[in-house]
Amino acid sequence: MDAIKGQGMLWVTSRISKESQDVLDEPTFLKWYDEDHIAEVSTTSGIRDAFRYVDVEKDSAPASKPFLAFYPMPDLAFTQGEEFRKIRVKSDMLPGSGIIYDMADMDVSYLGLVGKTNGENRQGPADYLLVSAIEPAEGASDDEVNGFYDKQLETVSKSPNYLRSLRFKLLYTRTNAQSRALKGLDTTDEPNPEPPTWQVVHEFTRKPDDETRKVLLGTQDSFLQRAKQNEVRVYQLAKVHGGGRFFE
Repeated sequence: MDAIKGQGMLWVTSRISKESQDVLDEPTFLKWYDEDHIAEVSTTSGIRDAFRYVDVEKDSAPASKPFLAFYPMPDLAFTQGEEFRKIRVKSDMLPGSGIIYDMADMDVSYLGLVGKTNGENRQGPADYLLVSAIEPAEGASDDEVNGFYDKQLETVSKSPNYLRSLRFKLLYTRTNAQSRALKGLDTTDEPNPEPPTWQVVHEFTRKPDDETRKVLLGTQDSFLQRAKQNEVRVYQLAKVHGGGRFFE
């Protein structure tokens, strides 16, 4: 993995754990997110903007963690400091222990910004995100991956309601257990997560049509046929926090 620094974002997908669904309902979970957690995070010195989206197919099996929150940063090195570590994960809004990691499953990825398009017609946060995440075949070079995404962009940018695209590369990822350790909490053994290394976020004013999504799945594309993972998800905007700036 590359060093955790430079422009990028924390990308967090989550769900209420099966064991906690009887004590923590979705409205309470999202209220904690908006009014407690993200409200605190977006007032730190290193994170001024935050966004919460929801998978448009949140009740389907592929949307295993349908709640998305992400935090753009001018320098991801902020996540390695004491101020970041002091962000609370215990709240009176939550039942039981009040510790979110006791009640929710969260995948946290540190993504470095690789590049973005201009987005001349963009006015404020996008209402929809079409996310293409891939783990290329063993031995694939960065040039090959970028070449693939360049071709994808040529097609997607012609789609109705398209705004712009941002390209990221995974720098680090952590499990619930690793997140608990970061906060000084008891931990349990968990397998290391293996999310795709590359991710592009395509912004849209309206929900992308089925044809555009099929392009990203690219079943006939030789690069994707060799890829270890190819994930395509669509998210709808739920809440904007802070200044609402996403690498403008």
